[in-house]
Amino acid sequence: MAVLKDKKGEKAKAEEEILEEVPEEPKAKAEKPAEPVKEEAAKPSFFVYLGPSIRGYVQNGAIYKGSRADVEKKLALQIEKYPRIKRLLVSDLTIVEDRVNITKPGTRLYAEYKKFVAELK
Repeated sequence: MAVLKDKKGEKAKAEEEILEEVPEEPKAKAEKPAEPVKEEAAKPSFFVYLGPSIRGYVQNGAIYKGSRADVEKKLALQIEKYPRIKRLLVSDLTIVEDRVNITKPGTRLYAEYKKFVAELK
């Protein structure tokens, strides 16, 4: 019977040794907290004109880099002749929703677009 106890003891030791040899899985790295959103990221970096194209003045889908004030300065002559251009400039932060809203009756952009088209005729 002593032999059986020794074998069990040896087996137990052998299993412990095997477990010691297997490297432990690396612990999951502590996730870094998300960095605060920079104020610059919240500012629009470009504007898109979603109104109708007017030959020689402005084209639908035209992209203008800079702040709203910079874009309005660039388009000062066009806005002077057609003030609704200013209302149909949308920022990069809202372009996705605005492209839908310009075709959806009951929205501000839809109304501006339809009034502008009527003025051009």
